[in-house]
Amino acid sequence: MFERVKNSFRSGNRRVMLQAPTGAGKTRLFATIIDHSLRKGHNVWTLVPRKELLDQASDELIGIGVKHGRICPGHHESGAFNVHVVSKDTLIRRYDKIKKPPSFIIIDEAHLALDRYIEIQERYPDAFILGCTATPERLDGRGLSDLYEDLVMGPSIKELIELGFLSEIRYFCPPTPGIENLHRVGTDYNADELGRLLEKRKIYGKAIEHYRKHAHEKPALAFCRNIAQAEETAQKFSAAGYRFENIDGSMPAGKRKMLIDGLRTGELHGLTSCELLTYGLDVPRVECIIMLRPTLSKTIFFQSIGRGLRPYEGKDNLIVLDHVGNLAEHGHPLEPQAWMFHGREKRGKRKSTSEAALRLCPEIDFLYCDKPSCAGCPHDRQGRKKRKFEEVDVQLKEVKPIPLPARPAEERKIVIDRINECVEAIEVKIEPGPVKEMLEIGRKLGYPPMWVYNRVNQNKHLVNMALLHEISRQMKYAPGWAWVQQQKLKGKR
Repeated sequence: MFERVKNSFRSGNRRVMLQAPTGAGKTRLFATIIDHSLRKGHNVWTLVPRKELLDQASDELIGIGVKHGRICPGHHESGAFNVHVVSKDTLIRRYDKIKKPPSFIIIDEAHLALDRYIEIQERYPDAFILGCTATPERLDGRGLSDLYEDLVMGPSIKELIELGFLSEIRYFCPPTPGIENLHRVGTDYNADELGRLLEKRKIYGKAIEHYRKHAHEKPALAFCRNIAQAEETAQKFSAAGYRFENIDGSMPAGKRKMLIDGLRTGELHGLTSCELLTYGLDVPRVECIIMLRPTLSKTIFFQSIGRGLRPYEGKDNLIVLDHVGNLAEHGHPLEPQAWMFHGREKRGKRKSTSEAALRLCPEIDFLYCDKPSCAGCPHDRQGRKKRKFEEVDVQLKEVKPIPLPARPAEERKIVIDRINECVEAIEVKIEPGPVKEMLEIGRKLGYPPMWVYNRVNQNKHLVNMALLHEISRQMKYAPGWAWVQQQKLKGKR
């Protein structure tokens, strides 16, 4: 990989992205790149998007003998080091305090926080940048090519398994009728509809049954649609006799560490979460991934699978229990992938999945099989000579807004009360949470985004630019939108 990266820079690119799956030797690659950069006189930064990754990156550098400083809360740039691990959020607040700008920047989990990294690149335009990620594709469909000039592909998951660097995969995907009828909300599915479907189809019970049958007491991670579902899943597994706990970002860092250590040591059988476990978690003991969150995002899918791919002594394979049909949407992890590095157009109807994604054996709880024919298989009780594949329509229907007057009286009262609570919170302090909730309420009622502004700022004469900027950020509008709205509001007076 080092030679591929080096050749890309030598060809004239200054900003290169490397796709490197779990187990591809990223730490060793970083050591080689940093050593090569230091010999060329570079000042090197390893830039990370969140605190958990900052600690992990620092530990990795310590492990390979690279002396370094930190630029993060409680730590400042040190003239004693030519290598620093840097928190992107801290850096943005300290631009004016940086004494020695970087000449080479390594960005970990580079598919995240694209706008911030573009801002940093504009701040240090002469620096070479290497962005690393296992999934060079964004949830919002935006192209990473907005920043990076070239994509260098590392070894595939299949190649790494064959070389013994990753665990083999046993993938079970029992059918869940009704998933294809769920409505889409952004890049995910409607959480309320999903919860009702999982209850109706008794999926929680089936998940526990499959875990007991195929991964009994093996260290597991369960990925859920939201915190409520994650808490409910942990409770159901615990009621069935397993030691499962929910973990989420609202918990103190000490408690999160305690729960992850519990999984690492075997004190816990499993953790459930909706987002927290997809990045920065390194527990090679994990032997089972339980999917209770259907997703349209290939990034979330592969990040979830990656949490269990690392080999460990006594670990024969990774068992994936996919109860929500992600296999049909994304294909098997061992299949070749076409990453949307340049972004994607609005998602259209997908007529059918690939045959490979449907090679599921009904005789072994719908275990994925890569054989094209059932002929000669000892599990084939029906004497099938050739597999039959069905066309699977995974078209998603957009949720149609329901105006407030058309909703039941009790529901109207609940919605109005929640609107008023959000307005009061925003009037005290403009924070992302209440604004995001207001925008979502407006979307469901059929109101445009400026409804949020007008509802919060009604009867006020001054233009609230802070609120306009937050709405623009939430909606991912182009720069200048807030200014245009400001001029329109001034013109009304």
